[in-house]
This record gives sequence, C-alpha cells and structure tokens, in this order.
Amino acid sequence: MISQRICVIGLWHQGIVGAACLADFGYGVTAADHDAKKIEALKHGKAPIYEPGLDDLIERNLALGRLTFTDDVAGAVRGMRDVWLMFDTPVNERDESDLTGIFATIREIAPCLESEVIIFVTAQVPVGTCDGIGDVLRGCRPGLKFSVAYMPENLRLGQALERFKSPPLPVIGSDDAATLDRLERLLGPFNAKWERVSLRTAEMTKHALNGFLGVSISFANELGNLCDEVGADGHRLAEILRLEPRIGPKAMLFPGLGFSGGTLARDLQTLRMLGDRHHVDTPMLDGVWISNQAQNDMVVQRLKRIFSNELNGRRIAVLGLTYKPDTSTLRRSAALEVIDGLVRAGANVSASDPRADPGELQACAAFAFFESPYDAVEGADALVLMTPWKQYKDLDFEDIKRRMRRPVVFDTANMWSAGELIQRGIEYLDIGRGRKTES
Repeated sequence: MISQRICVIGLWHQGIVGAACLADFGYGVTAADHDAKKIEALKHGKAPIYEPGLDDLIERNLALGRLTFTDDVAGAVRGMRDVWLMFDTPVNERDESDLTGIFATIREIAPCLESEVIIFVTAQVPVGTCDGIGDVLRGCRPGLKFSVAYMPENLRLGQALERFKSPPLPVIGSDDAATLDRLERLLGPFNAKWERVSLRTAEMTKHALNGFLGVSISFANELGNLCDEVGADGHRLAEILRLEPRIGPKAMLFPGLGFSGGTLARDLQTLRMLGDRHHVDTPMLDGVWISNQAQNDMVVQRLKRIFSNELNGRRIAVLGLTYKPDTSTLRRSAALEVIDGLVRAGANVSASDPRADPGELQACAAFAFFESPYDAVEGADALVLMTPWKQYKDLDFEDIKRRMRRPVVFDTANMWSAGELIQRGIEYLDIGRGRKTES
C-alpha cells in the first residue's frame, strides 16, 4: 500500500538512487527528467549509471507500482505536496556550480505546483540558492503558499543505496518549524535522528563537510610526499594518527592522489568564492586548492623522472578510468586529468576499465581503450593504476611483465604488494610509503 506520493525531479546518480529508495520505503514516487531516452531506459529498469543493486531496486518498485518515470516534468508535480529537487548540479572547468537548469525547472513547474507544497532541495548548490528558489517562485506565483527546505546530500558512489537509507549526516534545514515537522514525519523510514537547522546553515553544512574532507586529503598527500623524500611510511603514520581521539578512526589521512570528480572541488570553490564576495580572506582554502591541483600532476612528473625527463613517444597504460570503483562515470575523474597531462607531455596512452560508461568513452579521443587490462599494457613502457577496482587486485604480473616493453608500475592507489612486484623484477612506484626509487 502506498502511504504518500512524492515527486523527484532530476534523474542522474542522486535522483535515481533517491527515487528508488523512497519507493522502497513504500512511497509512491513519480520521478521526472527532461531526457526522454533516459526515461525510457528507466521504465525498463535500467539506470544510465552503474550503482550496485540499483537496477534490482528499480525493477522491484516498478513491479510493485510504487515507482513511475516521466519526461513531463511540469505535469509530474500536479497534486504533489512534496517535490524533491535532486539534480546533480553540473560544474564548469573551474568547478563552479551551474544553476541554470535548477532555476529553469523552478520556472517550468511553478504554474503546476499545489498550495502548501514543500520544495525539498538535496542538489549540491551554493549557500543562498534556496532563498533564490523562493524568490523565483514568488515572482512566478505571487499567491502560492510554499516552503523551501534543504538536506545536505552525502552519497558515495558504490555505496549510495545504503547511505541514502541510513544517512551518516542526518541534517534538514528550513526557516519554518512546521516545514521541519512535516519533513521529519516524511523522513520517518530513514534510519536517522534528524538535526534541525536553518536553511542557510543546512546549505553551509555541505560546503563545510566537503571543504574539511578536501583539507584532510591535501594534508595527507603533502605528508605522504614528504614521507617519500625522508623514507618514512605515510600509510603507517595515518594508522597511528587515527588512534588519536581528536582525529578519529575514519579520518581521510592516507596519502594518494588528489580529490577529483567535482564534488569536493565544487564546495571548496564555493567557499573560496564566498570569501571573495564577502571580502573574507581564505588563505588555507586557497592553499588546499593549489595543493590538490599539483598532486595529480605529480604522477606525470614522477614518470618523467623515470624516463630521463622525457615522455615523448612513450606508451603509458592506465588501468581504471572512473571517478572511483563501483561506478561507471568518468566525469571529472583523476584518471582523465592524468591522461591529459601524459598526452600533453607527448605520451601515447592506452587504457582499460571494467565499468566505464560507453557513451562517455566515445567522447575520449586522447587514448586507446581496451576491454582487457592485459591488452592495454601490451608494449607499454609503464603501467599506472588510477582507479583501484577489485578486479585489478590479483592481476597476473608475470604476464603483464612479459607484455610490457619496460616493466614500470606506478600504483597510485597503493593497492599491490611492493615486495612481491619488486621481487618479480618490476620497477614499482607508490605514494607516501617512503620508497624513493626513481632513477
């Protein structure tokens, strides 16, 4: 039995996961997006992105009649008192949020909204956006009774279903107590005790969280780079630091690549732009931005040191292209950034990934793609592991060594056993373990 109807607008990773999970809670969910091709695939239980368990969840709730998909975005909100905006907000090349689609959608649905509707925003938007949504609605429908609320989304690719149903940071924001009461009742099935804050505090929470994670990652990476120079083990150091109660057992302190994908970068850029707008200096955040940009370039620089500062004509194999394991999206992935740097240095790049979206791969002309990682390394001068898919854990390195022109392995994820690969006669590079082996 359907307990209540909800409209979800914006169907990419966040929106599809949210719509499927809400339906699984027993709500009747109408999920809308302008992309008719995407909607047709979803009607047949096929999400355009890979997320473990998502297709099964969609199929089950389609069969139960609790989940429907439509490309009629304005029509989807008719009769609904709860409208969730779950856009994956796009970013430009400077990681600045593009809100054009969100505000265009608000203008589109405004004539069809019911009185006393809650517009519940979980899209990643700059602080103040929800007030802007309210202003647009009042301009379109002066007499409409509505409220706007915000929840900081904190899904993780590969763990999105679990994290949506049991949010690790259960925060809801509104400037209206009655709206928060309604939302707490709606969110009852979630395994969470909700923290209630003001609208702008909720928006700021997302920026603060991702800003802090970005600071942690950059701190860990800079420590790791120093550890490589002085012969200390940055990974063991991270384990020790996590024992300190003021730091905590899940702190992001293991050295590796810089953060990518646009999520952390978007919020870091938002905080920096807020500083510019309000004339508040943000030297630490500025430093994190610079540090992170340099970290991924370090892959190219270390390979140059191996090959006497010359990558022109070298063949480099890259394993793992997606933003992280257990997802299909290549959008703003560290692998693409590194490949771009390799190509600009004159290298020829071959690559492989077990789940990379075929549509996104078609737009990548900078490298040759191979289904098999073994084919990708054929004739390569170096292999670079970028995305630590579990499929790569137990590769046959004797076969890989035979196929490569020069057996150089750069394990940016620190996934493989250094001792084992070195024993096989492979030149092995990692990050932050104190092994300065380049010639």
